[in-house]
Amino acid sequence: MDELDVKKISKGRSRNIKIGELSEDVINALGLDLKPQNINVWSTRIPEHCEKHKQEYSSPNTYNQAIKNIPLILKEPDYIGLHKNGNIQYVKRLDDISLIGVQILKGSGNLLFRTIFPISEVKLKNSIKSGEFIPFHKKN
Repeated sequence: MDELDVKKISKGRSRNIKIGELSEDVINALGLDLKPQNINVWSTRIPEHCEKHKQEYSSPNTYNQAIKNIPLILKEPDYIGLHKNGNIQYVKRLDDISLIGVQILKGSGNLLFRTIFPISEVKLKNSIKSGEFIPFHKKN
């Protein structure tokens, strides 16, 4: 998947859609007890839950850029981390710095996209310094 087309995936009834994959590289870097697998999103998730972060981006265009690039952020993040709530975090610098939260569902271990929002340069630097985010280098 190159770009995410929200209008296309949001049509029709609610369904689960693959938007990326949890890679062996991310699993190893974060020490996760998971196998490589799909990262899915409910087709209604972005319009219903992510639009609230639109005004936090520097412009509507940077928000739209971030949404379209969700598959790229998941495939080629600049930084990764684990939130204290257990969500896997993917961070990528586009026009703004975007953070994606991916929930590991208890019991099944399946992965669901939760949210995307911008973070500041200061937040990024502090999170790197504290070890919350680590630089991601794909090995393959």
